[in-house]
Amino acid sequence: MDIQKTANHWDTQHFSTAFLRAEWSAHPLAQERLHSMLGYLSREEWFIKTRLPHAPVRRGLGIGVGTAATELQLLASGAVEQFDVYDVSPVALSAAREEAQRLGVEERVRFVCEDINRVALPHETYDLVTFIASLHHIEQLEQVLRSCYAALAPGGMMWAAEYIGPDRFEYPDADTAFAERFYRILDPGLKKAWEPELHFPTPEEVILVDPTEAVHSSEIIAMARSIFPKLEIIPTYGTLAFILSWSLNHDALYETEKGHDAFRVILDLDTAMIDSGTLPHYFAYLVGTKPSMVTQR
Repeated sequence: MDIQKTANHWDTQHFSTAFLRAEWSAHPLAQERLHSMLGYLSREEWFIKTRLPHAPVRRGLGIGVGTAATELQLLASGAVEQFDVYDVSPVALSAAREEAQRLGVEERVRFVCEDINRVALPHETYDLVTFIASLHHIEQLEQVLRSCYAALAPGGMMWAAEYIGPDRFEYPDADTAFAERFYRILDPGLKKAWEPELHFPTPEEVILVDPTEAVHSSEIIAMARSIFPKLEIIPTYGTLAFILSWSLNHDALYETEKGHDAFRVILDLDTAMIDSGTLPHYFAYLVGTKPSMVTQR
């Protein structure tokens, strides 16, 4: 797999306004809904409050961190004392290093620009492993998850905030049928002018942009369950919003009242269709725990 191509892609996309706007989850209304689901806490505050009651933990491992926003917040809050963070994008890690300096935590974080698929992790060293929107990019999924499990100290925890939908975004027809009908009745100003019908990339087009994108995303839940004796799955919704996002006019969604109204309707439909079982969950938090020494005995 061409990891250099992936690195080049994320060197630019982490800092592209157009790319970030195209991410349905970045929209203020999507952020507002997630905030509500998490008890009106930020993602990091929710994790600390509900999963790290005995914080601080000594040492964390962040994988595919990009600009390491979550890992640096965990450090700055005092929930984690030290972090080793890995990513293949040197540009993203450089930005993360600058932010660490700004937050005053640079001496508590080690930045490593390497492909985690080829890294030998130290045994029982970490108390926390994070995958923030990165586990679905892991080519050697089973190998990396098992390596991370072995690298966790007894009682350690894995936290992933993940896309768990179809590999390479190859959605089944049953998942797209409603979205395609809904797209046709949308105001033309809310659609990309060149997309009269809802369009999705082919797996070949996905690979062409980033060979690691959603490489084994549909296997994440089953693989994590097979490795972590205790695994929590906390759905975070987004299936309909994500399917529609490929052909929406993202500037209109951000900048117009009509766009905001339409996106709020999309999120309401998204919640209702997932809760009713009409659509599956494509996004979730996964929290896996390694048994403590006492539990093992």
